[in-house]
Amino acid sequence: VLFEARFAVPQQWPKMTMGVQRGEQKTLVQADTTSDAHRQVAYQTIVDGAVLLKNEKGALPLKAGTKIVMVGKFCDQFKDFTIKQGDVYSGGGSGYVGTDSTITPFKGLQASGASVTLSVGADGAKGAEVAVVCAAAHSEEGWDRKDLVLPEAKELVSALRSQTPAQKIILVGSVPGAVTTEWVGDVDAALMLFEPGEQVGPAVADLLFGKASPGGRLPVSFPEVSEKRFTQEQYPGVCPPPKTWCPDMTANFSEGVLVGYRWNDAKDVPSAFPFGFGLTYTDFKLSNFTVTCSGGQAIVSLDVANVGGRDGEAVPQLYVGFDHLKPAVRQLRGFSKVLVPAGKKAKAAFQLGPADWSFYDEATKGWVSGLSLGDEVHLSVGTSSGDLVWHSKLPAKCSAATS
Repeated sequence: VLFEARFAVPQQWPKMTMGVQRGEQKTLVQADTTSDAHRQVAYQTIVDGAVLLKNEKGALPLKAGTKIVMVGKFCDQFKDFTIKQGDVYSGGGSGYVGTDSTITPFKGLQASGASVTLSVGADGAKGAEVAVVCAAAHSEEGWDRKDLVLPEAKELVSALRSQTPAQKIILVGSVPGAVTTEWVGDVDAALMLFEPGEQVGPAVADLLFGKASPGGRLPVSFPEVSEKRFTQEQYPGVCPPPKTWCPDMTANFSEGVLVGYRWNDAKDVPSAFPFGFGLTYTDFKLSNFTVTCSGGQAIVSLDVANVGGRDGEAVPQLYVGFDHLKPAVRQLRGFSKVLVPAGKKAKAAFQLGPADWSFYDEATKGWVSGLSLGDEVHLSVGTSSGDLVWHSKLPAKCSAATS
């Protein structure tokens, strides 16, 4: 849908079912998907989805002329022959498209004119003003990762911090999903990219130096290392004894609706970085919350103030909870990405209706409104599932108009 909205669909796009398409692959799409326009979309997608996890004392963006050593083999490598499907900056599976045009982070910084050198190990960064660590995790369709560790991140960061305690360390991670962040205490800033693809180099260069600002928020919760969410049977699964890891491992998805942040909220166990979390190069304040009713809908409005020194994008999020949603406490029902110039304010609003406080009733095999069963509807707004700054109940006048 995204690409159809930006580029005209070729006239020769076949009008046929997918089953027929599999036998007519040569006639599917004949279009240049390597045009500058397509590359710009790929680049902007990385920037818009980049999640800034940490930025201690304004470590980012870097100042022009900063001398950088990039550390880690994946700073200038996008092929890894231990990967069966995909590559370093792309996942594997039916959606993977092979390319030899990937611009690595190192090449991206070189092209930007930055003062940058490269070292596979930490020893090459002794005495450097800034070390940028490149770490990557990989995932493929049809197979779970063995664990949630970001490979080489802890080892490289710890080695850098030990040899040059005052060094500024920036971690850039390419991840397929949730990872643990046991290394985060030793870095000054951390930037997460979700399978960024071939334009990773230009995007990283612009993000590090502030030509672009990270616009993403976590689509998953990043767990604490000590989190005990799963049984062995749930993840990573079990094998016929005496094996503990095997190709025919069986995982049992028995967690019900308590997936992701819903589990954290229900168990009152904080994430290391919660669903919806993401910093920017500025700061925001949410205020002046109101709830109004109109045409059978409830409208939640608020002001978003940029109280920092740079333009930026805020992402206020609305969560809804009611008794019949249990065991889940609340769930995301809306979010809005709002561009706010430095020192200015903008409005954000969310429209709610019966679907937002309904649940699927297995007994009646249909959707039922919690309001119709006497539930109070609780509204919460914040900057992530773990940082909710406003709570309210749906007013009675809204309940009468929308149940």
